Amino acid sequence: MNVEGTNGVGKTHLSRQAAERLGPRCVPLVELPDAPPAGLPGQVIAALHQDGDLFLRTGHPRTETLLLMGLQVHRFESLGPVTPGQVVLEDRGPHSVAIYQAAVLAETEQHSDEQALTTAWHILSTIESWRPQPTATILLFDDPRRCLQRFEQRIGRTATASERSLMARADRLYRLLAHTQQGQYYVLDRQQVDEPHAVAFITDVCQRAAAAATPKGAVPCPTGT
Repeated sequence: MNVEGTNGVGKTHLSRQAAERLGPRCVPLVELPDAPPAGLPGQVIAALHQDGDLFLRTGHPRTETLLLMGLQVHRFESLGPVTPGQVVLEDRGPHSVAIYQAAVLAETEQHSDEQALTTAWHILSTIESWRPQPTATILLFDDPRRCLQRFEQRIGRTATASERSLMARADRLYRLLAHTQQGQYYVLDRQQVDEPHAVAFITDVCQRAAAAATPKGAVPCPTGT
């Protein structure tokens, strides 16, 4: 299963706490930008990050999209066996690549949010051709101002206008995704729950996913609730 949302929404923080609660039943996967530098994903990320853009924008959005899609497939193919009762907890999976790259392309080509969401679906379906989609996907939301504040605290500076614009677009696309695909995702709004309840929510979804985990470690298509 995977946890998705815009920068600063708390995916990594909450996922780590959920993974600690689950113990050895959980196989955590860090988001791609945090991949070990020695491996193939880390080397590709470093190449995309060489100009210092935190969103891996090099000026070639289609090439970037293909590379990030490939890394999502590589991540699945590199996943070791997952025994029954275990669950893979992915910090940002295929949906992040789809939403953020669709947002980048929309900014470049001046597309509407609706057009960008269509692009996101095309990216997702292409990834799905090479790796199964997660059993369950949690979409995290929060006040965009709080997300921006956490993001700026993490990077140690004020976000640029370009970064703020991209984050705002990604937030809108995630919300549009949740609205147009009601019942397909687990949706958690942090404005409505405190941190302990948010961790409990993620843990509970993980436990449901663990109950459905296959011996081969495959991550089946979304079921949602």
